[in-house]
Amino acid sequence: MKDTEVWAAVDERRRALADLLAGLTPEEWDRPSLCEAWTVREVAAHLTLAGMPRFRLYRFFLRYPGSINRTIRDASKAVARTLSNDQIRDNLRAMVGLHRPVPGLTGREALIDAVGHTLDIAVPLGREVSLPPEVVAEAADHVIASRRTPNAQVFRALPLEGLRLVATDHDWADGTGPEVTGTMTDLFLVLTGRRAHLDRLSGLGAELLHQRLAHPA
Repeated sequence: MKDTEVWAAVDERRRALADLLAGLTPEEWDRPSLCEAWTVREVAAHLTLAGMPRFRLYRFFLRYPGSINRTIRDASKAVARTLSNDQIRDNLRAMVGLHRPVPGLTGREALIDAVGHTLDIAVPLGREVSLPPEVVAEAADHVIASRRTPNAQVFRALPLEGLRLVATDHDWADGTGPEVTGTMTDLFLVLTGRRAHLDRLSGLGAELLHQRLAHPA
C-alpha cells in the first residue's frame, strides 16, 4: 500500500472506532480490554495521544520515564483519568484526516495501532467489526518487519518460531514450517501476542502452538 492508502485506512479505522465508542455503555468503557491491565477507556485514550500537541507528548515522556511500554501505559492511563468518555471519543474522531504520526514512527505504526486497538476493544465486548483483510495484512507485514527493533517491545511475543502463518481470506503467508491457518484478523492477533482467537486457528501448526502455550519451555 502507498503511504496515502495507509493513512486513508487509518482514517477509516479511527472513524469506525469512534462510532463504536459512541454506542458503548459506561460499564463497557470500564471493561478489561485485550491489552493486559488496560481498560477499554485506557486503550481508547491511548489512541488519542498522536493527536496531542508535541509539547504535551514530550512532557509525558519526561513525566513517565522508563521503558517505552511503561511510558505509553502511564501516559495513556493519565489521559484516561482526565478526560470523559465523550471527550476521548470526540478527540479520536477529530484525528480523522490528521496524518501526523508520533515522533519517530510512521503511518504504518499508526495503522497497527488503529487495527490492533480496535480489536483490543471490540473482541472482549463481543462487538463484531469488519476489517478489510488487505488492510490487516499491511499492518501485519509491518509488525513482522519491526521484529528485532525497539518497536517490537510493545508486543508480547507468542512462540511462532518454525511455524507458517497462512491467511484464509487473503493472499498472505509468513514463515516456514507446519501451517497455522486463519483469517487475517485472527493471524494479526497472534502476531501481536493476543490469544483471544486461538480457538479459531487450524492446521498442524495451530496444534503445535497450543502445545507450546500449554507447556512452555
